[in-house]
Amino acid sequence: MTSLDDISGALLLVRRWLNNRQPEIAVVLGSGLSAVLEQLSDARILSYEEIPGFVGAGVAGHAGRLHSGILYGKSVLVFEGRYHFYEGYTAWQVTAPVRLAASVGCQKLLLTNAAGGIHKTLQPGDFMLVTDHLNLTGVNPLRGRSEREFLDLTNLYSSDFFPELSQKLQDSGIRLHHGVLAWMPGPTYETPAEISVLAMLGADAVSMSTIPEAIVAKLYGLETVAFSSISNLAAGLSSVSLDHQDVLARGAESSPSLHVLLSALFPCWLSN
Repeated sequence: MTSLDDISGALLLVRRWLNNRQPEIAVVLGSGLSAVLEQLSDARILSYEEIPGFVGAGVAGHAGRLHSGILYGKSVLVFEGRYHFYEGYTAWQVTAPVRLAASVGCQKLLLTNAAGGIHKTLQPGDFMLVTDHLNLTGVNPLRGRSEREFLDLTNLYSSDFFPELSQKLQDSGIRLHHGVLAWMPGPTYETPAEISVLAMLGADAVSMSTIPEAIVAKLYGLETVAFSSISNLAAGLSSVSLDHQDVLARGAESSPSLHVLLSALFPCWLSN
């Protein structure tokens, strides 16, 4: 069985590693967003290479480590880095962390990513709560799988708490938006023409991840929240050349804001 297809070996090891801890929330951290781990207490760390069937992360800004601990008062399982479709994995394989989280008993999933802003109100350093998505890759993680179902994705992303969260952040200086995230396959950034089409289709931001994970989370019954950290304006919307190192730098700059955002999110989300 190809790596990341079957998580049975990973499940056995991670259950032993957790040693009776029961995480409630799984968190997947996107490019450059790992500084939130500074807030994790009672932490344990496991390298992806130590997990059967998993492989090391292959993209800068994704350390490839699994963390267990307490974050904002809740027991969490944090994946510091993800796998991407553009690395050559299948859409099913990139969801291995989500399947593992569900199998160890997590009830909720928080997905984060770095994204390019398309909507004119989005600026680098802003955050966007994902309320819906456009899957324009032509693939689905459930295609060809025995686990496949005809899932209703109408309410895929939880967002009812947005007004309360916005109110809590009113004096924080954080620019929080909500909108539609498009998934494009990468690894190249989109062309200006593609961004124009995405805008016409209703996309507010674009990323190379997150959506297959959200679909599989729905299959496993996880309540999912997703945030995009707007790292840059999408292609053709500024004179700045797109560069992954700039994405990582913007993620580091946004770390204090991400901490404030998530510390406000947890009580809003979990009280609903």
